[in-house]
Amino acid sequence: MLSRVANSIYWMNRYIERVENYARFVSVNINLSYDLPGMISEHWGLLLEATHDRDTFDKLYPEETEDKIIYFITFDSQNPNSIYNILGNARENARTVKETLPKEIWEHLNSFYLSFKQFSTNKKLDFEELPRFYENIKQQCQLFAGMIDGTLLRDEAYYFANMGKFLERADKTSRFLDIGYFNFQSVSDVKTANPQDLLVWSAVLKSVSAFNMYRQQYKSLKQENIIEFLIKDRDFPRAICHSIKKAEYAIYRISGSRPQDSYSNQAEKAITQLKHEIDFTETNEIIKYGLHKYLNDFQVKNNIIDQEIFKVYFA
Repeated sequence: MLSRVANSIYWMNRYIERVENYARFVSVNINLSYDLPGMISEHWGLLLEATHDRDTFDKLYPEETEDKIIYFITFDSQNPNSIYNILGNARENARTVKETLPKEIWEHLNSFYLSFKQFSTNKKLDFEELPRFYENIKQQCQLFAGMIDGTLLRDEAYYFANMGKFLERADKTSRFLDIGYFNFQSVSDVKTANPQDLLVWSAVLKSVSAFNMYRQQYKSLKQENIIEFLIKDRDFPRAICHSIKKAEYAIYRISGSRPQDSYSNQAEKAITQLKHEIDFTETNEIIKYGLHKYLNDFQVKNNIIDQEIFKVYFA
């Protein structure tokens, strides 16, 4: 496979996963604003921290308000990391490799982008309609993922697609956890919880569609259990450990090597090291080290894997 084609497929899937997760970022704060209207309104700025877009926002807007942050993350064409621009990037990557994709995938993504673009030109969206709007974005992204899984040959294109999707998913799950942590918690009291804290943490679970699956494994909402479930669970599809495991499998399938036979390039080495670190770090060690610091370290290492993939396959 040409490196140009592989790069486009990889980023097409990273972008679609990012679109879905940004929709989840906003919707979880909207849902919390209904339950904690006075308190959560002060924490919309955390979304800018989670997406690393605060500097861009500050250049464009004089003050942080709920409406401006929602518009900036979702529709703003001046924000290169808005859902509007990310979706456009995904569509452009798909357009350049249409010949390698099933027709249905291109048609769905193109239609998704055009309908979103048309919607973005309409008048201001009613706040009451926002949950349904973001739910539709998530469903469109999940339909795209289902098409990839149901129509693509299990060849290099499929594994580059999975590699991008799961690395992006692991990164964004870590950012969801960070938002939940910083809303009401400090490093010293992560084990204590009041009703407001539990409301935030349950919203974090729901934002990654994890609430029901979590309750099947744990009887009550405890922050240490939520941390363990979303970081270390090997079977939940949006847990960090599961996502890194799936990305590792895809990387090794592309090269034809196996993790048990050692790595064949630096990308494989970096992702296997990270998977083992997650496996062999206990939840109490994460809490003792500091959840925010641990998640920040993870995001740095996840970005290094992306850089190594670029050097090996795309440069």
